[in-house]
Amino acid sequence: MSDDIEYTYNNFVDQIILAIKAGDEDDEMKWRADFKNHFRRTDEQINSALFKKFAKSKITKKIPDNPWVDLSKVQPLTYQMDGWLLKGDVSLIYGRSGAGKTTFALWQAYNFAKGMNILDRDTKCKKGKTLFICTDGGVNTFKKAMDDLGISEDDPVMKGANQKIFVWGYDPAQGHEAWSCNINDVIKVEKFIKDEKIDNTVIDSAKSVSSRAGWKYTDNDAVRVLLQYMREGIAQPTGSSLIFLSHDGTEKGAHAGAKSWAEEPSMVIQLEAIFEEGDNGRKQKIGVKAQFIKDRAAFNNPCRTVRFNLEEGALVLLPDEEVVGNCQQTILEVLWESHQLGIKELGRKDIATKAYSKKKASFKTVDNTLGAMTLKRLIVRPRRGKYSLSPKQLQEFESKDSLSIAGSNSPTDTVITSETRLPDVLPEGTVGSSHSLLGKKW
Repeated sequence: MSDDIEYTYNNFVDQIILAIKAGDEDDEMKWRADFKNHFRRTDEQINSALFKKFAKSKITKKIPDNPWVDLSKVQPLTYQMDGWLLKGDVSLIYGRSGAGKTTFALWQAYNFAKGMNILDRDTKCKKGKTLFICTDGGVNTFKKAMDDLGISEDDPVMKGANQKIFVWGYDPAQGHEAWSCNINDVIKVEKFIKDEKIDNTVIDSAKSVSSRAGWKYTDNDAVRVLLQYMREGIAQPTGSSLIFLSHDGTEKGAHAGAKSWAEEPSMVIQLEAIFEEGDNGRKQKIGVKAQFIKDRAAFNNPCRTVRFNLEEGALVLLPDEEVVGNCQQTILEVLWESHQLGIKELGRKDIATKAYSKKKASFKTVDNTLGAMTLKRLIVRPRRGKYSLSPKQLQEFESKDSLSIAGSNSPTDTVITSETRLPDVLPEGTVGSSHSLLGKKW
């Protein structure tokens, strides 16, 4: 730092970022020390300033066409894995120690690597890559989750030319240091996500990576700035998902740390063990409940509950839990047949009734599919509560005049009937209370 130059606040921030990019730790520390002394800034405030400045540098400035936002150009929030994995956004999964957070995240990633969905969703997805950053308990905790799920180190998903799951963690024998949520390591993970085309990143845990970075994960402003950068600087530009795992807080049902950990993410899930009194009068764990606190991508039921258990190396639904499939082709057929009869639009209940008659699709499956089709603009809502074919889809049907050809690019319907006993009338979904299924404990 030259004594002849009067440095401004932004000058200090720029110099620190330049030192970080150059990998010059000595120069970085000198600028940080001078910044602290000159402006009386704390480490948390300096980190927040760095994240804000670095985020701004990534935004391409454009002169607005109008003094308002054109909503037709705004992309809706969607899933990579229907109901579970967001596209281009941040999520939080929290629960007490032993709730199975790491095991759940690994099961999700393992199925994502194979293009399969999990638990109460059956719609297949595009195969994706996941990066696990292990700091809470180190890589040992991750390997325990692998053992619980029967996944070996030599599994093609974990190793080889078609590797889909990558692991970061502290292992000095291999030359790997622990990752932290400072600007240096965030830049490092951002580069890895882009270079390896990572679709999903799991950070375990929020508290560990925060404390290693030298700032408090209870600091609301610091957490907000971090998560906003993770979303706007990494998740949205790459279309990837970023998931933080965290612990329960002192307040019942609440997460630990700053409120921003749950306010900023677009999906928040609480994992809670389910207990049942055994024959000996003692409570025993018989499963886990995944309670969605919020899901901004959900078309309906953003606060759904899913109950499952670990059994023979797999997460399986507890009895009476319903699998929600996909009936896209069935709904297209229903709307096209009605259109040919002069009925241009149908209500939700009418679509559900006809879909049940055709393919025994449950009400939940129809609801879930309608939401997904609306986001993909295969159907439109001309007015409240009504659905019709989109102009493009209608043109495709009319030009080819063939349902089979018009639906050739649509996924095959996966209407699940084996999980529940279907009644003679349209089902609204089943809610059970039986927890008799026992399996391997976490």
